[in-house]
Amino acid sequence: MKTKELIKNAKFIKNQECLNQEVSGIFYDSRKVIPNGIFVAIQGTNIDGNAFVQDAIERGASIVITEKKDLIVPSNVGLVVVENCRKTLAEISAIYYQHPSKKLKVVGITGTKGKTSTSIILKRIFESASIKCGLIGTIQYEVGQRIVPSTNTTPESVDLQLFFSMMVENGISHAVVEVSSHALDQGRIEHIHFDAGIFTNISGHEHLDYHKNFNNYLAAKLKFFNYYLPVSEKKNKFAIINIDDPYAKFFIKNINRDINLVTYGLSKKAEYHPESFSFDREGTTFILKGEKFVTRFLGKGNLYNCLAAIAAAEKLGVEIEIIKVSFENMGSIPGRMEFVNAGQPFTVVVDYAHTHIALEELLRTVRSLKPDRILLIFGCGGDRDRSKRPLMGKIAAKMADRVYITSDNPRNEDPLMIISDIYRAIPFWRKSKCMIIPDRHKAIEAALNDAKRGDWVIIAGKGHEQYQIIKTVFHPFDDRKVAEEILRNKYGNSDGKNNTV
Repeated sequence: MKTKELIKNAKFIKNQECLNQEVSGIFYDSRKVIPNGIFVAIQGTNIDGNAFVQDAIERGASIVITEKKDLIVPSNVGLVVVENCRKTLAEISAIYYQHPSKKLKVVGITGTKGKTSTSIILKRIFESASIKCGLIGTIQYEVGQRIVPSTNTTPESVDLQLFFSMMVENGISHAVVEVSSHALDQGRIEHIHFDAGIFTNISGHEHLDYHKNFNNYLAAKLKFFNYYLPVSEKKNKFAIINIDDPYAKFFIKNINRDINLVTYGLSKKAEYHPESFSFDREGTTFILKGEKFVTRFLGKGNLYNCLAAIAAAEKLGVEIEIIKVSFENMGSIPGRMEFVNAGQPFTVVVDYAHTHIALEELLRTVRSLKPDRILLIFGCGGDRDRSKRPLMGKIAAKMADRVYITSDNPRNEDPLMIISDIYRAIPFWRKSKCMIIPDRHKAIEAALNDAKRGDWVIIAGKGHEQYQIIKTVFHPFDDRKVAEEILRNKYGNSDGKNNTV
């Protein structure tokens, strides 16, 4: 494909000969550029792509796309100036890969909590109905048998288009995409044609380090329904909204008339609501549309996730009976209420809960199962919104019987300062139940050594993550493996199998 077939909205082009050059690929990371590639100098959150133009050229870039008209490049390199590099990256990527999302059924899922669980549940429903489905999400990107570890919940636009193109080539007909607020704000999902969008919920104190305030965060989420879904060229589109969320009215208000509104929730006003439901140690049972569903997922949060996935699947043509059967053999979701069992006489759960609302919901679910005690290990991430730290500290000390405050992903912050932000908000009469153990491995070990029969040990915050970020280095660390190793050494069960829900 030639450059002139990709560039339509450039306001300035230096070296017109570049328009007839064959393009070998599109890149925003200079380290990945190959000869005759196009390098798009996007402005990242912390890094300006223009600083890497020379590196891209040295690696063979024949075209540089930038927003800077005064950028200097060699005479044999084409310079294309555009108003918005991110939008251009999305546009030319869609053209280069021949608009693959038009050839797929694409469901986008956005919200504060539940995106990952809902996306995995929906993918598994499709597969139970013999529908080949790809997945783009927080844990990993799945294209047929190929699995790529996730770097961002929603990758950059060119990566999305590449994954969609690979799905089409592999005979995949459906794709489920977790859509983050960053991706919505930065336009990473421009030129993706969605068939349906799911809104799970929204709460404050999430990504405020990026969005600065809740209104900006809300506006980013709304953009999926008032812009990206409406501009999709698909017919018979669905907006699937959690009607119980306090902000549901804003999302419903922003849905265009040509988009079908579908609601779900525990409220009887919702189209998809359980007639009854119950939880126990083995999972959740609920009645929906006269059918009895049995799932190993625990808690109200997961019940909402199930309802969202069921609504999307049925609206996209999967029969309710098939959906019901799919839940019967559906295993756990990595790092979401994932049980670790190495023969110990108490329960150990690893969960991704890393906000005060998610932590409160997790602890309330566990408390409803009547444990003797709840022993909680948690911390807060560095270089992220500090305002949620004291909130998490208060909730932890109020709802757990013992609390082990430790390090999460401190990144560039001092772990002790993060812990101090958590600890100082805890009322003095609850401080006695709290232990400060900055080393996460030692904190997990302490809690597991303290646990007794009938207790529940909750390891919260990192879930599926297999690393701990200290400064800018990713150190191998998996809460599940750490807990299992400690338990096996103590209780002697070496089968290495997790009893997961």
